[in-house]
Amino acid sequence: PIFKKVPNIKMLSSVLDHTRTNMDRTIESLAPGQSTLMFSSSKGPNDWTGKRGPYKNKMTGVYYKTFDDYFRDMIPASLDVEGLCHDYNSRLMSKYTHVYVDRSEAEDDESIIFPCTALAVARILESCHWGYNASAPVGKRLQGCVITIVNRSEIFGRPLAAMLANDGAMVFSVDINSIVAFKEGGRTHRYKQSEVTLEGCVRQSSVVVTAVPSSSFQIPVDWIQKDSTVINVAREKNIDEDALRAVDTPGITYIPQVGQVTVALLEKNLVLLHRRYHAPK
Repeated sequence: PIFKKVPNIKMLSSVLDHTRTNMDRTIESLAPGQSTLMFSSSKGPNDWTGKRGPYKNKMTGVYYKTFDDYFRDMIPASLDVEGLCHDYNSRLMSKYTHVYVDRSEAEDDESIIFPCTALAVARILESCHWGYNASAPVGKRLQGCVITIVNRSEIFGRPLAAMLANDGAMVFSVDINSIVAFKEGGRTHRYKQSEVTLEGCVRQSSVVVTAVPSSSFQIPVDWIQKDSTVINVAREKNIDEDALRAVDTPGITYIPQVGQVTVALLEKNLVLLHRRYHAPK
């Protein structure tokens, strides 16, 4: 079966032991030196930039670059409260884009397990952003909105970009190396450095989401357009809140943190997994 049911802690322990055994076998099967490169803390994520990682997923053909990537796909979907294992991350996000859209009104059997922080931002936009059209059909509720997300991690930025694009938005996904446009229907376009800049993306956007874990990174407030919604996800302040309040630009909505909404949606995902896989029928 694709999904493993784990009704009690004893079986959960067995699943974890099985996972650990598979990891050990994988390390042993790697070519000499690969296991050291893959699991050593001295090998930073930037060391794999532009290179294949040391372990290939036989189902997807993806070469993992970090231990996190490898371990994430070993979590059974029935236990995956963040919706990041292969069944959610690759199958739904990449191939069935019409399904990978948040529907707050969906029944439990129809609900997708989305990463909690990404889902929190989507729900905040549903409540706070003027461009969200709740009366439009699913897939069109953010049509006409341009959104910039400064983060393209597998656990937040990429899932959020896919969710919002699949609901009609044009999304600029920005990381330290590149800018990628996410569009309806799962289409993406990677820009050349000469084609577009972070400033250009922000100035086009009515929504700006920042999640950069660095105190040295801040978006200048004069890039923010009128009637924009700005959401700071990182613990660090990626925008000067005092300067944003003092600026003359009208209609700006600023959300400085999303932690409480994230926790609420984590609990929602836990309840959903319990009902779907573990509760007595």
